[in-house]
Amino acid sequence: MKQSLVEEILIAREMKNEKTVALVRFVLFSVTSIMDFLSYLGWINYTIVTPSFITVALDFVFLLFASLVLFIVNFLPYQPYLKFFTITLDYFIIGLMIFLDPTIQKGNGLIYFIAMTSAIFVYQFNQLRHSKTGTIYGAFLAFVYFVVISFGLGEEYPFDILPMMIGLAMILGVGYVTTVSNIEMVKEANTKQMMERFLPSQLVSEFYKNKVQLEPGGENKEVTILFSDIRSFTKFSEQRTAEEVVLFLNEYLSRMTDVIFKFNGTIDKFIGDAIMTVFGAPFKNEDDALRAVKTAVEMIRELTKLNQKMDLGSDELKVGIGIHTGEAIVGNIGSDRRLDYTVIGDNVNLASRIEGLTKHYGCSILISDTTYLQIEGKYGDSDGFVVREIDRVVVKGKSKAIKIFEVVVL
Repeated sequence: MKQSLVEEILIAREMKNEKTVALVRFVLFSVTSIMDFLSYLGWINYTIVTPSFITVALDFVFLLFASLVLFIVNFLPYQPYLKFFTITLDYFIIGLMIFLDPTIQKGNGLIYFIAMTSAIFVYQFNQLRHSKTGTIYGAFLAFVYFVVISFGLGEEYPFDILPMMIGLAMILGVGYVTTVSNIEMVKEANTKQMMERFLPSQLVSEFYKNKVQLEPGGENKEVTILFSDIRSFTKFSEQRTAEEVVLFLNEYLSRMTDVIFKFNGTIDKFIGDAIMTVFGAPFKNEDDALRAVKTAVEMIRELTKLNQKMDLGSDELKVGIGIHTGEAIVGNIGSDRRLDYTVIGDNVNLASRIEGLTKHYGCSILISDTTYLQIEGKYGDSDGFVVREIDRVVVKGKSKAIKIFEVVVL
């Protein structure tokens, strides 16, 4: 079964985290081994009970284990099941140390607190992996470890063992919830980052508020489609270096994206210097057509500013924009590994044809009669544009003539 991109990212992150855990383990055991060895030689004194040969031997075995794991995760292909092996050994090693190391004080009920503290420490250490299965397995071992240490080394049944077990269970539960939340946060952040390239942030929030799923599928919806294309861009590109063209395109597309997002448009796709934008998807509003026209007007103004900034003179760029309103199939089209949120259908093609007519009529913005009917009476002089009928045409692929209107930017 193929994995999703997010799952692949999480597995890659798990592998990196396993290397981090292995390095931290190696450093901790190295420091402990050095301190115990120096104390064993009598060069330093940092424990109540001086480390014995058993302590030093245990340190050597644990350090050897840490070195072996560090080597495996860094130089051999990563295997997801490795974490279960290392989690088990972590608990076993700490438990063995508590049972055999004479420097660890166990009297006066201290062992119960040592057992609980060490169980939580190893469990928290395991959470560096950000693995749900690893966290569940680690929580189970933490509980078993606490019970074994407490009853194996405790002098008598403590009256507060039950509250301690309940407290430990609560901490383990919080740890699991934290791990799951972190994983979900990674998934949501990845999805939002992808969606924010095509949708304004407020629409992304609406996606999550309404729990819209990014699954393959579509539906018929009335939408307004806007196509924009830079005129004579091929000639412009031929007169400049590739670096200059890319720099210009990045700034041009960034400015146009800001304008589109300002009016809550959804960027369907970039096609070189062309932009396909949809209004009314994923969420429909009564003023979709009007916002599309206002977007087109603002795009013309923004291009004028960009031309002035670049001081292109007689070579200043012009753009053609075509807008049409009609039904189209809206949804996520693609495979289970790659989806595009897009609109398809005859009305999309018609919007593209109308954009192509702007060059023939020598104007910047053309809209269809269906778009005009939706904005008629809803705009005024304060909106900075007027609309006039320009012709009746039969566009390519159609047998019936349609009216087209020019939007004149004031």
